[in-house]
Amino acid sequence: MADISGLTAALADRYRIERELGTGGMATVYLARDLKHDRDVALKVLKPELAAVLGADRFVVEIKTTASLQHPHILPLFDSGTAGGFLFYVMPYIAGETIREKLNRETQFGVEEAVRIAREIADALDYAHRHGVIHRDIKPENILLHDGRAMVMDFGIALAVSAAAGGRMTETGLSLGTPHYMSPEQATAEKEISGRSDEYSLASVLYEMLTGAPPHVGASAQQIIMKIITETVQPVTVHRKNVPPNVAAALAKALEKLPADRFESAKAFSDALANPAFATATASGATAGAKAGRGAVSKWLFIATATVAVVATVVAAWTLARPHPDPDAPVVRLSFDLPPGERVLDASIAVSPQGDRLAYTSVSASGSRTFIRRTSELVGHEISSVGWSNLTFSPDGRWLAYTPFTGSEIKKVLVDGGASVSLGTVPIAGVRGLSWTATNTIVIGSPNGLWTIPGSGGVPHHLSSDFKSNGLYPMVLSDGKTVLYATGLSDESRRLAVVSLATRSTKVLEVVAIAPLGMREGHLLYVTRTGALMALPFDVKELRATGDRVQIQDSLGAGSAVGGAAASLSASGTLAYLSGQTGRQLVRSAAGRADLPLIAEPRNYNAPRLSPDGRKVAVRVEGTSSADIWIYDLAARTFTRLTTEGNNIAPEWSPDGKRVLFLSDHLGKRTIWWQPADGSAKAEVLHEPEEPVNEAILSPDAKWLLYRTASGELHPRNIFAVPLTGDRKPVLPLITGPAQELMPRLSPDGRWLANQSNESGQFEIYVRPFPGAGARVQVSSQGGREPLWARSGRALYYRTPAGIVSAAVTTGATFSIGERRTVLPAEYQTGVGHPDYDVFPDGSQFLMLKQAGAASKPILVHNWGRELREKLAAEKK
Repeated sequence: MADISGLTAALADRYRIERELGTGGMATVYLARDLKHDRDVALKVLKPELAAVLGADRFVVEIKTTASLQHPHILPLFDSGTAGGFLFYVMPYIAGETIREKLNRETQFGVEEAVRIAREIADALDYAHRHGVIHRDIKPENILLHDGRAMVMDFGIALAVSAAAGGRMTETGLSLGTPHYMSPEQATAEKEISGRSDEYSLASVLYEMLTGAPPHVGASAQQIIMKIITETVQPVTVHRKNVPPNVAAALAKALEKLPADRFESAKAFSDALANPAFATATASGATAGAKAGRGAVSKWLFIATATVAVVATVVAAWTLARPHPDPDAPVVRLSFDLPPGERVLDASIAVSPQGDRLAYTSVSASGSRTFIRRTSELVGHEISSVGWSNLTFSPDGRWLAYTPFTGSEIKKVLVDGGASVSLGTVPIAGVRGLSWTATNTIVIGSPNGLWTIPGSGGVPHHLSSDFKSNGLYPMVLSDGKTVLYATGLSDESRRLAVVSLATRSTKVLEVVAIAPLGMREGHLLYVTRTGALMALPFDVKELRATGDRVQIQDSLGAGSAVGGAAASLSASGTLAYLSGQTGRQLVRSAAGRADLPLIAEPRNYNAPRLSPDGRKVAVRVEGTSSADIWIYDLAARTFTRLTTEGNNIAPEWSPDGKRVLFLSDHLGKRTIWWQPADGSAKAEVLHEPEEPVNEAILSPDAKWLLYRTASGELHPRNIFAVPLTGDRKPVLPLITGPAQELMPRLSPDGRWLANQSNESGQFEIYVRPFPGAGARVQVSSQGGREPLWARSGRALYYRTPAGIVSAAVTTGATFSIGERRTVLPAEYQTGVGHPDYDVFPDGSQFLMLKQAGAASKPILVHNWGRELREKLAAEKK
């Protein structure tokens, strides 16, 4: 909260300020008590930088114009003035939510509701226009919904501020109008603005209520404004087919480029929205309107060209979080540290188009979490207590799209927090990257090709012509029509490819890379398997290289199967990346001894499991498009790939050591498979649960199969058992309920089941009888994850923030806990959904995963475009 002690003291006899309600482009709003009338009010205080430019007397004079407006759909002005050096105005405090808040929660309105609200706003606008007042800033944030009725807020405030500022608005760095809802005449800063400008803005709001997005979106303010000036709005029925013809026709007319082509009044717009015959009456003029629209575009394109400086001024006034990069500004490179024992997951990093926010997923012994961090802040704020992957921002930076760690559901969430919104589920084995276009379409990468889904939700469509061709880590270029992606069957053979969203024509390029990063300075930017950032002169229209590639940087974290390159480049020129290699090493570890690497080459290893005799290791190895199970022979020092198809996870050994159990996606649904460990036969399906599954183990006597479901971060994960004798029925629910239940582990005698659960609010380790019912016993006391039994049955290991703990236990007819001691420090990689370590049979050593080389750090580079230009120029010399 700003220091408003002067204002509080000056208004003490009139208003008692209770608390801050929020802040906007021009003002901060406080809940206050009107002492004279004994009522709650909303007291809005202009930003100090704005007040410094305004003349207080002039502002008070101008704002009085709006005080006379009395209308049921206009929030009235109670009071205004200056106090304690602050400029303020007072309006009723109404319980309710704005259209923006409802859109954030529900994405779209019902058609009838949206039209009714729009007509109520139009009624308010018509009244104000007839009294000579134009709002100039109609947007979802300025429309309050009270008991379902629309109330327009801040009526005339923009006009008052503009007049009082005397044309010096840009000195404040604050906004007059929001680009998404600006009329073309506002976007080009025309001096004379009529009521038809408000009409255009209202139509833009209605368009978003119906479709979930405004008529024009883009990665930057300039891009949005140029689209408003030059591009025809897509018919609303393209995005929402059940919109009535008259509503679609009324919207099209209200969104015309030329004011003269719109309705003569807000009332006429409202009448057309309610008149089913309006579409028929205007149908004959559709062709003429299209021709006029082309003329209007030409006219506005000429104006845009002639007033570039003016448009730039309006854009600068809109951009609050961060100005557009100055090409001569210095390059600023900085890193930020995470809490001890916490690291950013490989490639789970994204920077917003505006370069003002960073999203990332971190993992530690206490679990995985996803954060959003403003570049102006020292710490990030947690947006999810369960980690997400495939992070990407919307073009306007307001939304973050993602996928849960399991499944192929596409979701989005507001960057400022709130409930997640499901956009749809793609019928594929797994998502490999997301990219959000300026036309509000999300492009989805997968081993089964590229897919698209509307940013407002809907049915996914397959973009590729061949389900067998993979399309990985898509990157939409600034034209909004061209998509770069990676394709190939292995890391070594991976190539970049390009596809047109309009024609679906595809071309594979002779560029070896794991993922594209974008286009900048006429160069195609991409990351190699070794983590090198390369720049290749490239003609987007001809889709061909025009020169030799140049290495711009090395030591970018090479990605994994779930994320591609560990880097993200914003439209504003901010580069975010993880420094250093993100690979891991398999090591033997023991207290007081140096770690002994088993395999020299660092790779993306997961879930290492020792065979029952301790002579072999089954481990998952991730590639850029899939993952396979490999077998390492400790004596022979051979490393052999076992699986060859699909995405395979969570290996486990059969009790006799002859087979390896694992989960695989290669039939389109994650099922439980097993295969001879020596590769002498193909893999076979062991069990196909009805629910998605993410872990599976066999009981020591091989009579039971235990598995853990994977329903996503908002739904419980439960543990079930299925008998492997007879007809495998019935399936036995072991641990179900609202808590997250993970990592089931059976004691060597098969009588006790350990697992981790967050039923207490954090993950702890619990033990209960198996398979019958009985009381559970909590083993850990201050957090615990990844339980594993000693082969002797006399100890239960688990991971804490301090390291690996060994708890002495007694099993048999009863279960009891003895001494707990930390046996290994917390310097090793942690598992998210399956144990990422194991214990050798004699209990003297551990099989651990360790970061290869120095731990990677998140790095942020502001104005990276200048660094790129300088390196390219130096290469030419």
